[in-house]
Amino acid sequence: MKPDIHPRGIPYYLQVGGALMLVYAYMQDVLLSLQAMTIHKDDNGLWQVVLDHGRISRIWSLVGLAMIVGGLLFFLIGFLLKRERKRRLRKSGHWPITTDAGGGGTFARTRLTLRDLFKSFGWVGLLFFGGLLLFYLGAYQLLPESFRLSPGATALGGVSMQIAAIVAIPLYYRKSLHEIGLRGSPVHPRMLGYVLMFFIFTYAMSLATGTLGEWLGVNTNSYREQHISGELHAALNQGWFLSMLPMLATSLIAPLGEELLFRGVLQSTLTAKWGPLLGVLASAFCFALIHVDLVLFLPIFLMGILFAVLYRITGTLWAPIWMHIFNNLFASLSDLFH
Repeated sequence: MKPDIHPRGIPYYLQVGGALMLVYAYMQDVLLSLQAMTIHKDDNGLWQVVLDHGRISRIWSLVGLAMIVGGLLFFLIGFLLKRERKRRLRKSGHWPITTDAGGGGTFARTRLTLRDLFKSFGWVGLLFFGGLLLFYLGAYQLLPESFRLSPGATALGGVSMQIAAIVAIPLYYRKSLHEIGLRGSPVHPRMLGYVLMFFIFTYAMSLATGTLGEWLGVNTNSYREQHISGELHAALNQGWFLSMLPMLATSLIAPLGEELLFRGVLQSTLTAKWGPLLGVLASAFCFALIHVDLVLFLPIFLMGILFAVLYRITGTLWAPIWMHIFNNLFASLSDLFH
């Protein structure tokens, strides 16, 4: 019988509870944004969905802030208590030697568990929300005003959650990167062939979305797309460095962070726990939900399914990462030179 190296004591419940509070706070913000959307006709007579920030409940916003602060405290306290307990057990010689799955040693433990899913998301939440709190509490003053008010800085702020994922996920799974799909060469001819084939599907789907929108009288250029387009165009006269930041945020940071979260961690864990069908559908649904785009929810959901299936077919996370990068880069360049 394998020993339990992670007994469920107070540190465990504090850390996992804090992680769940941070996930709840993020999802509540997404749902509040969806609830605050209104529908009206634009100047061309097409139905358009816009976000009305004035409709966001202040009470629920305060609840979200309380969950963020409580989640950060619980998660950090739980982590520190766990580290102290581990230090004492190792000093006394009672901490067993373990390796991650596939690594040999006394016994192997997979990282594709719900516990590790919550804790890895907790670390992402810690960096994301902790960074936001520090920024708004005064750290923004450390940045030059010319940069702080630029479209490039706004674009980076819009992908701050993805930046947190790029930092936290590889560190948390550093001993078992193969379990979240980071295996093999990042570039392989067979893999790129699949990427190209699936990219053609996504391009055809984007054309169909525009045609269907016109037929239904719906403006598919959603407020989110307009915001991204505005950042790309506004940055063009900001100098080469600042002008590249929105493109970097949209075409590299966002794809990499989202694929680590939704395909690498979420899909891999749910597939190991309940099978590939739930892994594909649930990861695609959450991927579409966090984009907070009612008009393009279904196309983004279908795109998430394509990313997930590509991951399943190739067995490597590099495939959906490359496809996501190509898709966003193509869309950004098309918008700039349209």
